[in-house]
Amino acid sequence: MRILTGTLLIGLAFSIAACGLVPKQEAGKPKKPMASKSSEAINSTPAATPVNMIAEFDDIPVPVELSRDDEQSSVYEAPGFAVGVIAYEGYYKSASISKFFRTEMPKHEWQFINAFSEGKRYTLTFLKSNRSCSISIEEGSLSTKLVIRVGPTSGG
Repeated sequence: MRILTGTLLIGLAFSIAACGLVPKQEAGKPKKPMASKSSEAINSTPAATPVNMIAEFDDIPVPVELSRDDEQSSVYEAPGFAVGVIAYEGYYKSASISKFFRTEMPKHEWQFINAFSEGKRYTLTFLKSNRSCSISIEEGSLSTKLVIRVGPTSGG
């Protein structure tokens, strides 16, 4: 009997201690639903998101939530000249990123040339004076990969 009573008391003590570990909702504040970063970002619209400019190409915007992949990026720079490939990754729908670039690039004087889409893959092409910019977007199951290629045009 003593063993049973002791076991019950220890179990009760652990239960009470565990209740103190559960966070309590503050009075007057509604409880926020739990959501993963990936589901929030995939369903948001990057056009409403603050914009970063690519350091080497200060006239090409990128949604701030995308992370640069330096291992997949390379840039050649000389005075007054830069060409390269910049890769990014993040949690957005490819269609939303496509819409972002079609909205934002003209604000930086890039002329839209064409777009090609195949499922969740998009390729956009823009032109500006003596440079061209090709943007490839491919949505994967866990994240979306973005590759921006900047180079000279045939006249430049």
